[in-house]
Amino acid sequence: MSAAKAGSVTLSVVPVTRLDARAFIERHHSHHHKPNTWIAVTGVASGGVLCCVATLELPKARMLCDGLTAEVSRVASDGSAKHAASKALGAIAQVAFGLGYRRLVSYTLLGEAGTSYRAAGWHVTARSAGGSWDRPSRPRDARDSGARGAKVRWELGIERDLDLLRGEYAPSEELDDDIATLLARCETAELAEPEVEG
Repeated sequence: MSAAKAGSVTLSVVPVTRLDARAFIERHHSHHHKPNTWIAVTGVASGGVLCCVATLELPKARMLCDGLTAEVSRVASDGSAKHAASKALGAIAQVAFGLGYRRLVSYTLLGEAGTSYRAAGWHVTARSAGGSWDRPSRPRDARDSGARGAKVRWELGIERDLDLLRGEYAPSEELDDDIATLLARCETAELAEPEVEG
């Protein structure tokens, strides 16, 4: 169990059961319900009490399903401990890389700051138009309708870092902007929209 001091609060990475993770996400995620399935889940506790959960899944976007990419689909915090979400992101990344995944993606709604992602070393790579996965042939629950707007895609990964070292990764100017500038540009649709993500 790893632990880090955050002021006078000790945060620890802890195992969490599937049942407890689902209940925690239902109670504390701001706009999504619990995922139906996942590859892995990790918890962060403050003073021995669970305060944050992160889940890892296969990517929802078909274009990202390459066998080496995974998606952090939920990071839910009860808000009781500062830095818990960034610690959960770091812990779930370690799990993913330990399982052999080389690239992680995750999404925030366009208006969210992404502070925890930045603190955990993630980078903004794209804007997604959002939308619904609901289709006549496969209806989806309408409960997540508030999360269907534009999103910002964040990435963390071994492949990106190796490409950077080899000189094969050349980040575009707009993606190197600080997040506030990027979000402002996204709102005015100056940043090109890649494939639509859910």
